[in-house]
Amino acid sequence: MEILKSIDGKATQKAIEKVLRQYRTYQLTTPEDLLPTITPKYTLEMPSFGGTVNSKVENAAVKNVEHYKQAEKFFERFNRGFYKLTKKERQIIIMAFLEEVPMFNYQVANELNVSERTFYRMKAQALYKLTLALRVEVYQEDEVKSS
Repeated sequence: MEILKSIDGKATQKAIEKVLRQYRTYQLTTPEDLLPTITPKYTLEMPSFGGTVNSKVENAAVKNVEHYKQAEKFFERFNRGFYKLTKKERQIIIMAFLEEVPMFNYQVANELNVSERTFYRMKAQALYKLTLALRVEVYQEDEVKSS
């Protein structure tokens, strides 16, 4: 697979970490009723957005706050990529990155009853798959050979 050989590992790692930081930022700055909830089955459930607003104050707030629309778009996009992972991979991403207080790697490994070495392999695979699902991978620029 020629395409996989041209992925820039370090730049891609930074890109997925940026997405996960953005998730945490939206999680901290978006009202609770607009956030997806994390269920015990390790799924993200989005609130329903009916699009109906009852008061003029609410209408003005919705129109003036682009942040909420951006957060909603981000969460929808994130969920599409997130659900391409296996249940175990979703558990790792949630426990290590998305919880209110993320767990340390050794704690996640203990929680999943796997060795730390196995955990790091599973975590790397989960991040890689999430990166590809969200399409945030970064490719190396082709080196131009001068003759």
